[in-house]
Amino acid sequence: MSRRRPPRGEDQPITAGGPDSVRNAWRNSIIHYIGNHPSRPLKCRALARELGVADADYTHFRDLVHRLTADGTLHLGSGRTLTLPDARADLVGTLHLDRRGFGFIDRPGLPGVYVPPAGLSDARHGDTVSARLVRSSVRRGARTAEILAVIRRAERRWVGVLARHGRRWLVTPSGSSPVSAIDVDDPAALGAREHDLVVVEPLGRANTDLVARGVIVERLGPSTDVAVAMRGVLRRYGVNEPFPPDALDEARQAAAEWSNDAFDDRDDLRGLLTITIDPPDARDFDDAISIERVDGSLELGVHIADVARFVPPGSALDAEAARRCNSVYLPGYVVPMLPPLLSNGICSLHEGQPRLTRSALLRYDAEGHVRAVRFANSVICSARRLTYEQAAEILAGRLRDCDPRIAALLREAETLARQIQRRRFADGMLSLNLPEVQLEFDPHGAVIDAHPAESGFPHTIIEMFMVEANEAVCRALAEVDVPHLRRVHPPPDPESDERLAHRLAALTLHPRRSLDRAALQRAIESARGKPLETAVNYTILRALPQAAYSTEPVGHFALASRDYCHFTSPIRRYPDLTIHRLLDLHIRGVIEQRSVRRELPTAAHLQSVAAQCNAAERRAQQAERDARSMLLVRFMESKVGQTFSGVVTGVTSIGVFVQIQPFMAEGLIRTARLRDGPWRHDLKLGRLTSARATRVISIGQSVRVGVTAVDTIRQWIELEPAGPLGEASDEKDVRRHKVRKPRGRRR
Repeated sequence: MSRRRPPRGEDQPITAGGPDSVRNAWRNSIIHYIGNHPSRPLKCRALARELGVADADYTHFRDLVHRLTADGTLHLGSGRTLTLPDARADLVGTLHLDRRGFGFIDRPGLPGVYVPPAGLSDARHGDTVSARLVRSSVRRGARTAEILAVIRRAERRWVGVLARHGRRWLVTPSGSSPVSAIDVDDPAALGAREHDLVVVEPLGRANTDLVARGVIVERLGPSTDVAVAMRGVLRRYGVNEPFPPDALDEARQAAAEWSNDAFDDRDDLRGLLTITIDPPDARDFDDAISIERVDGSLELGVHIADVARFVPPGSALDAEAARRCNSVYLPGYVVPMLPPLLSNGICSLHEGQPRLTRSALLRYDAEGHVRAVRFANSVICSARRLTYEQAAEILAGRLRDCDPRIAALLREAETLARQIQRRRFADGMLSLNLPEVQLEFDPHGAVIDAHPAESGFPHTIIEMFMVEANEAVCRALAEVDVPHLRRVHPPPDPESDERLAHRLAALTLHPRRSLDRAALQRAIESARGKPLETAVNYTILRALPQAAYSTEPVGHFALASRDYCHFTSPIRRYPDLTIHRLLDLHIRGVIEQRSVRRELPTAAHLQSVAAQCNAAERRAQQAERDARSMLLVRFMESKVGQTFSGVVTGVTSIGVFVQIQPFMAEGLIRTARLRDGPWRHDLKLGRLTSARATRVISIGQSVRVGVTAVDTIRQWIELEPAGPLGEASDEKDVRRHKVRKPRGRRR
């Protein structure tokens, strides 16, 4: 990890405007810096200089450090240097508890670390903790840790269904909560009724194996109502819907002034044929594309909504966007990062409307290599809003009334996207085939059908073009050497690499001792169109760390990209907005001026922003996943007693997870329901083996299952085998493909 410090005088001081947000930014920066520089402890004054705190704000910064040491968040080491609670800590992360009593420490961009029940100490779900890796493990092949200290307590609220049990009122938490029930008093105080969905705050510590105590703080409504259930998902993940009045006032003012905006200082590209391609239910359009022939070469234009023009740094809009970090998309429901007047209005690239954009114009040779790049502050006017389905119809020649200019643009786009895709595959880009679920709704919001979503080549066109633009912008910012938020994706660590090699060998593939991108590409391609394709794709996906935001030049493993950032969605992602502000300075040619550099965000401040955005992204992903799971479980309630085909998507010691076809809902066959038991769980190979080693169950196997029970509160589907489960074991074959532990690998 680079420890290069920006030159003095080029740091951006963290000013004292907005005390709560500043203290939070300082707190995040302090914890992140100390946690990632354990061998370089600093005193308070030196830490303030490292974080770019202005001299005028040092007294407030010092007071915050004193509070953090007083409440145990920080410890004073030798020479009054600042450390985290235990210097023996090997890692810092967020604890996620499982209702079965164990937990995982989550670190964005890195594999999770298992914590057995005995190692949890008094940590709670969602706490930020420091931990020490230990060798002993009850889960073979998993990294195991014990928690040393809680750095920060998580704000906790539960959402669940209220029910009466004799004289007691209990709330059963929705989803996979680590507690089984919450005992509440006087539910009528807020008008709550039996079977209502309510929000509960805990009273005291809640153990994972005991009934907790709590108090109802909000009644959401009948739990059977789909809209109420969606609000419950948002509350569970702390997603706030209303915007503060000052942010709304600024959005209204921006909308009122928009009609008088002049374009004199911009490249006028309204004469350029541009289009947008999005899902049919999209409401915010932040990217448009154009393609034209220039001097015998193709020039791709990626035109992105200029959100930064309407959201200046330090404004109430900026503060709220920084707090939200991203838009949250649930099925049929969106909580935007920016007020709708901006996100769906003057920032959105609507058909036939002039809009301010920031354009990346990339010129390509005949083989799809970038030969020239320029950026512009521009104004465009989208000629046509297309859905992915319409674009596919045009490319297939089935949409007869299409403007021939747009059809020609799409054909050029398809040709260029295929060239880019071939080039990126040759460079090592990975492409997993994991279809998403498409839900069909009735007028009341209930799911009436579910199936794999269509994914034609128009999706790939937009994906390739956005990747190219993101990469070009990151390269430009790296060349002028300014700290900025990158989108990073580290390669698998050696332990995950070894486990992945073993599991691919168990799937009858023949990987090398270490798995570079070329080996993973061969594994994906060799499984394409075969029954084991799903298994291979899931296995590789779960072995790779998650992508995250960081200022470190880690690169993007899956995209085979050295420099990569997010630039193409500033309406819905705050990191993109920070990139747009830097790119604007670059376009105007002032980014290297000393006076400008003094005002740029420091790397430490940006790393704090990255930590907040990573956490918000995970919450949004979990909220979307839980919302889809909730809707699918309710849909599957009518399928109890029926039999379906399925595919094994997970194997654990408690049972086998199966994705039910064609609905893509996931259920569990508990180990107790499996015949030929007892079964042994082999974590290294990712499979269950019967007692006599005659049968194995592994990811990707096709099965027949019956739906035996559905729990709509816990979002759980219970399954049972409806035929033989697993395949005949061939231990000799596994030994023949055994993968030795790699001695090392080149990165």
